[in-house]
Amino acid sequence: GDGKGAGPRYCPSLFSKVERFPEREAHIVWLEPEGLDSDWVYPNGISSAFPPDVQLRLVRSMVGLEGATILKPAYDVEYDYVDPTCLRRTLEVSTVEGLFLAGQIIGTTGYEEAAALGLVAGANAALSCSRGPPLTVGRHQGYIGVLVDDLVTRGTTEPYRMFTSRAEWRLMLRADNADARLTPLGAACGLVGERRLERLREKQAA
Repeated sequence: GDGKGAGPRYCPSLFSKVERFPEREAHIVWLEPEGLDSDWVYPNGISSAFPPDVQLRLVRSMVGLEGATILKPAYDVEYDYVDPTCLRRTLEVSTVEGLFLAGQIIGTTGYEEAAALGLVAGANAALSCSRGPPLTVGRHQGYIGVLVDDLVTRGTTEPYRMFTSRAEWRLMLRADNADARLTPLGAACGLVGERRLERLREKQAA
């Protein structure tokens, strides 16, 4: 496409790959069935926004796909985003009381990032209505804390992904202690019920 924005670094388009690695003479494409009850096949590795006729020529240039038909042409999406440094750690816009943002609109990419931010923003939106204490996670308490802190203090100039390498406390942020780290936080703001909190107490007392 003709987009001028920075694309996601970790799933670049075919155009970006050719532009960055012009010396390569071959490129792997994975043909992935769309489902058990579908005859659609997704060619993973050639994401692009070329005109449909160019996409068809590209697909048919591959051995075994000479007679293929494209059911849905590929496309690019370019979008503006809100600078996340305008947010509080609750993900509330600092200049607009009651407006909470999460996901792509604050510069992230990825399902997990959107889910984590949506949890924080949604919880804090509800808590602001009930005048309850906000939900904030520290960098030492979880990857959600690293994600939020990076965004609201540093901002981003490209679609942000959360990697373990971004967390200075990553040796402590493990799956086997997630309950001990996060259950009390969830309980304090009403996201965790008494039954789960009691299970944590029993585990810690054992």
